[in-house]
Amino acid sequence: MVKKYYFIFQRRIKKLLKLLPPLLTRDIKERYAGSVFGLLWTFIQPMLFIILYWLVFAQILKIRINTDTGEIPFFAFMLSGILPWFAFQDGVFRGASSIIDKRHIIKKLIFPIELFPLSSVISSFIHYGVGIILFITGYFIWKGEASIIQVIFIIILICIQIILATGLSLLLASLSVYMRDIIHILGVVLQVIFYMSTILYPLSAVPESLKPIIMINPLTALTEAYHDSILYGKYPETAMFYYLILTTFSVFILGVYVFRKLKKGFADVL
Repeated sequence: MVKKYYFIFQRRIKKLLKLLPPLLTRDIKERYAGSVFGLLWTFIQPMLFIILYWLVFAQILKIRINTDTGEIPFFAFMLSGILPWFAFQDGVFRGASSIIDKRHIIKKLIFPIELFPLSSVISSFIHYGVGIILFITGYFIWKGEASIIQVIFIIILICIQIILATGLSLLLASLSVYMRDIIHILGVVLQVIFYMSTILYPLSAVPESLKPIIMINPLTALTEAYHDSILYGKYPETAMFYYLILTTFSVFILGVYVFRKLKKGFADVL
């Protein structure tokens, strides 16, 4: 019996891997379809936010990032958290609406529709991944050192981020088919999560009374792990890293479970 389910699972994974590349290619083409200005705007908008946050938090509020080895430039601190955040936010938001957006395909074709949220998450990471790679490369060159351990942990964190975003996308995409208000609420929720994670300020700046609230946010653990791996060249803090892994796989399993339970009725509702 176990062997039978193993072969079924193996065939399904092979099918998903075979269908994902063309779907991903189409998703990326749709993202960049349109005018040249439309393509540029996808880069201009994040840059405007980055400049705004830098002016407010570094120049007006004068936030400084001090470590045992000296001061870390706030711009580097911010980019190490906000660039992965852009990929996460965009992936979750587009993944959550992917089933509704592709309803014309779902009604006509027999297709493993789990691929739509997954494709949205991966294409978002590819979209913002160029900026992430350029920043990390530039920072390591500026700093003059980089270890294999740092690179390995950054790759691990990227994988964790994709799994977490995929789990949330599957969960929200399946629920939004039946409750369309979720898409409208999601934008507000993502903004709350953004400001409640340590992207624009260090954890040391958070009052002790508020730390439990900030630390319960898995994006804080993810952001802190990026800070540790990129900026400080050390292992992510053990307790927070284990909490991140536990939360990520819990959300992913929940997302897969809910999606599989609800997808039977998608065609009727859509």
